[in-house]
Amino acid sequence: MERIGKIFKFMKEHGLECIAIKDIYTIRYLTGFTGDSSILYADDRVAVLITDGRYTEQARSELKYCRVMEYKAEHSNSIWETVAGLVGTNRKMGFDGEAYSYDDAKALQMSLPETIELVSVSLRSLRSVKDERELECLWQASKIADGAFERLLKEIKAGMTEKELAARLEYYMRSLGSEGVSFDTIVASGHRSALPHGAPTDKVIEVGDFVTFDFGAMYNGYHSDTTRTVVMGMANSWHREIYTVVQEAQYRGMKAAKPGITGKELDAEIRGYIESRGYGKYFNHGLGHGVGLEIHELPNINSRGDIPLEEGMVFSIEPGVYIQGRGGVRIEDTVVLTREGAHSLTTLKKILTEIV
Repeated sequence: MERIGKIFKFMKEHGLECIAIKDIYTIRYLTGFTGDSSILYADDRVAVLITDGRYTEQARSELKYCRVMEYKAEHSNSIWETVAGLVGTNRKMGFDGEAYSYDDAKALQMSLPETIELVSVSLRSLRSVKDERELECLWQASKIADGAFERLLKEIKAGMTEKELAARLEYYMRSLGSEGVSFDTIVASGHRSALPHGAPTDKVIEVGDFVTFDFGAMYNGYHSDTTRTVVMGMANSWHREIYTVVQEAQYRGMKAAKPGITGKELDAEIRGYIESRGYGKYFNHGLGHGVGLEIHELPNINSRGDIPLEEGMVFSIEPGVYIQGRGGVRIEDTVVLTREGAHSLTTLKKILTEIV
């Protein structure tokens, strides 16, 4: 039964008789279906993907261990009425409430018999430990992104704009096989490099600028996430100081990541180091996040990360220092956690690169 078996195990562990899953990433993980606008229904007898005519043939070609049921979208509640028609004598239904809008949850509830108890559950943890097929996809996505950035490094020069650099980087990722970008590419230069999520603008790259690139490729639905910061021209003492703090923090994060530590503990350890160097107030985001079919998923590598990290989890380690009005640095690798520790899927060098 492969991954679809996980949902039957989940229902048994949580005392559920059936479940209606809406999250497209969880559906893809469990079944292999790459479309959207569908519901995965399961009970102790069967798993059924409920979809409309746009995806019926696609679903039948992609799914091996799951029935496909086509519903007619005659009105806004048609899909929920189809779900209700499968419930039978079951009395306790789970649903992944994080993926439902208020109106969707209300429509599902109203379509079900009054005797049904509807229970919101979180399914995100099902995808937190990656199997070998997932790790291969994640490695391929990182390989594409690395190759694209190495190409771009040969072309960066003063006078180019942030938008131009972002467009070239995205083009190179596409040309190397990326299905798309993992997220809106970030290119932020000069004083704008102090913006952790600085969208590229028409700002011209100048000598003396830090330039931060945050980018990701996609392979078979899986994402990569990498950040590198370079300096235009020769680095001065301030460039080297701030870069060295972030470089050391990122190195310490890689060394400290071990099975059993929580994301909260890992974040606190690296945050403590940056504070000891006098830059604590300039590190204003979490140390990292899980990466997989979603660019942000479990595990949390921040103050909310209470779950012990396990072998096979994939997440980013991305400390940064951002000084408003002057500039900032971030260095980020996506890593897979092994018995020995964190192994980077990113192969790009992390020494300070001067573009001269």
